[in-house]
Formats: sequence, structure tokens, C-alpha cells
Amino acid sequence: MPPIINGLIFGLIFIFALGPAFFALIQTSIQQGLKKAIFLAIGISVSDVFYVVLVLLGMAKVLETDDFKFWMGIFGSIMLAAYGIYSWFKTPKIQSEDTLVNDSNYSRHFLKGLLLNGLNPFIIVSWATWVSAIAINFEYNFDQQLQFFGGMLFTILSMDIIKAFIAHRLKHLITVKFVKKMNRTVAVILLLFTLQILYFLLTNYA
Repeated sequence: MPPIINGLIFGLIFIFALGPAFFALIQTSIQQGLKKAIFLAIGISVSDVFYVVLVLLGMAKVLETDDFKFWMGIFGSIMLAAYGIYSWFKTPKIQSEDTLVNDSNYSRHFLKGLLLNGLNPFIIVSWATWVSAIAINFEYNFDQQLQFFGGMLFTILSMDIIKAFIAHRLKHLITVKFVKKMNRTVAVILLLFTLQILYFLLTNYA
């Protein structure tokens, strides 16, 4: 089977991934619209592409140094905690379609996706592991690895956009009271991820 087809299939493994980026994606789609959620998903995908390319180019040793992962984990923890606190106190609202048309600040959501995913040290470890496993088990050369991970990343981005679309289509069933509960649920989840990252850093790099 061609490497790109294998990559497309393997990308489906991430369909049920429930990391911080997933909850931010659903929250954004429901409250701020599908287009902004798509830009958030693109930001997440770009950070994945960045790490995959670096690992494929042999930069894994730099990415996996203790100092690099420690400080990236610290920055990531601060960002997750800040976003979690913001979600807890955020005024619950569901924007109308007219408001969404007039509000076109998409770059902020792209940047949020980029940082939310890119500053998570588990993402680096995950992609470094994937690249190593695929290189060993499939014995792909560099070009074949590019095809494989290109297919894999395409599937992941497509699945994220589909999740955002489904959440947006269900938007009419969502009430302000539900949004408030969702915001606080997301806040708790993000703070738990923050604690997980800090525990990981303290037990492995402190």
C-alpha cells in the first residue's frame, strides 16, 4: 500500500483524541463560529507539521533535550492555565450569524491553535515517537516518510474540521446556560492538563 494511503488511514487513530486543542476547537465552533474554529484547527495542524518536519530532518535530539522540553512545558502550562481561567470567567454567549460576518479576526484563532498545540511538550514526544516507529516498522525512506506523514496530517486536520462542523451544526440546540457549563468544564479540563504537564516536568526534568 502506498505510504500516503497508510498515512491517511493511520490519521484516523487521532479521531478520538481528547487533548486541550480538541476542547478549544469545540468551544470555539459553538460560541464563535465555524470559520474561526477552522482557523484554530489550521493553527493546530501547522504546529504538528512544524514538529514532524523538524523530527524528519533530524532535529529530534534538539527537541527532546531536557532544557527544551522543560521550558516549553512551563510556557505551555502558563498558556493552558491562562486559557482555563479565562474560560471559567468568560461571559457565556452564542454569537449570531450577523455578528460572525462582521467579526473577521481569524488570525487570533490561528495563533491560539498554533500555541495551544505547539507549546504542549507531549506533542513533541508523540511525533518523535511516531516518526521513529514508522521508520523502523515500515522501513520507509525520507520521501516515503514525507508522504506518510503528509497523509496522516491531512486526515487529522480533516477530522478536526469535521468535528468543528458537527459542533456548529448542533449550535441551535445550545443554550446560554449550557455554554456557561461548557466553559467551566473546559476550564477544569485545561487546568487538569496543566497539572499533568507540571507533574510530568517535575518528575522527569526537575
